[in-house]
Amino acid sequence: MRSQVPDGGYGWFVVAGCALVNVFNQSLVSVFGLMFADYLTSLGEHAFGAALVMNVCNISLNFSGLISGPIINHFKPRKAAVLGSVLTGSALALCSYSTNLWQIVLSYSVTFGFGLGLIQSSTFVAINSYFRRRKGQAVGLALAGTGVGQILMPMLVQYLLSNFNFRDTTLIISGLAFNGVVGACLLQPVEWHMKDATAVEDGEESSPLLRDIKSPQSNGGVCGSKRSGGWSKLAALMDFAILKQVSFLNLIVGLGLAYTASTSFSLFFPYFLQKSANLTMLEAAHCMSMLSTTDLITRITVPAFVDRMGFSHRFSFLLAGICLVVARSVMAEMRSLLPLMVTSAFYGVFRSITIVNQNLTVAEYCSEQRVEKMLPNALGFNMVAKAILVLSLGQLLGWFADFTGSYALNLHAQNLLLIVCVCLWLCEMYFKDDQ
Repeated sequence: MRSQVPDGGYGWFVVAGCALVNVFNQSLVSVFGLMFADYLTSLGEHAFGAALVMNVCNISLNFSGLISGPIINHFKPRKAAVLGSVLTGSALALCSYSTNLWQIVLSYSVTFGFGLGLIQSSTFVAINSYFRRRKGQAVGLALAGTGVGQILMPMLVQYLLSNFNFRDTTLIISGLAFNGVVGACLLQPVEWHMKDATAVEDGEESSPLLRDIKSPQSNGGVCGSKRSGGWSKLAALMDFAILKQVSFLNLIVGLGLAYTASTSFSLFFPYFLQKSANLTMLEAAHCMSMLSTTDLITRITVPAFVDRMGFSHRFSFLLAGICLVVARSVMAEMRSLLPLMVTSAFYGVFRSITIVNQNLTVAEYCSEQRVEKMLPNALGFNMVAKAILVLSLGQLLGWFADFTGSYALNLHAQNLLLIVCVCLWLCEMYFKDDQ
């Protein structure tokens, strides 16, 4: 009898490991401003310097997708996650000794960003190999680790900066980031825990999802090609064949547009609350805390409900995206604390659904097309698409905010990206049904 994935069992330890990695690594992006703002000012750098560091970090994180797929295929998710955690911890340790902006860019933006990129892809691939029916619930619980970290880390950083200097604070946080290695060690190969136990000759042999790309019987003929030559080998390594599928390109463009809108919202939401809605810093913090709280609760609860209902991940993402357009449009017209807290709460719910279903939508597509072994590289191409769109359209949204001087209009402009995503996907669904 053919072995089946556990769909639970030890998989929940894998989920716990991924959540632990996220608590100590993924959540650190949210405390960058708190950790580095005063230190960058002491170096003579202000908003431009901070924006440069974060933008380059985002580029490094997403463009890591070009090589994260081959790394995961070769070294397997556990080793890739360990490497990512080591890189993030080392990057923060190097930051503590940085005395110039370029050193922070090299250590935090490039090294830390690349480490996060490895962690994002490897942890998802590990969970994906253990679950089928309850995949959404598993991913939601793993991502809840990021939400917990986003709540706890700011308070910890605030305390450390109040009692220690920048260097000591950064070294302590870097030590915490290394705890991600502990979580990564829990990402055991799925063969060790198959329901119908089968012998595994190599303990680090990949799961059925990550079968060696050299297998001549594997789906996606380019990966099993025996043709020689540098380009053929590169094409086999990167799984470029999936880029020939228009439906896949439509998928990652839509996801990239939604990601760009979400990134821009996170950047400009505090400005909108304080400059357009005229809230105090404390009131703005209440709105942001409300958003983060409902985001975390949704990650824990809603994916299990969606799994039971049998909704596709793409449909869930699409529906949540439409709700985000409505929530953001209403929010842009609010000017008092209570309505803004209510709309922030609703926004947190729907944002969480889109975040949880980002990678799940890509995995679902690979499963439908029977190219599951291409998942690591498909995730990589999705990350590259996000990087390109953030670099272009994200910067355009920033220019639009400066040009109009209105952060409310900027929220409406972000909605245009989501509307384009919805239209692209609905058009594809219509033509598919028409065939």
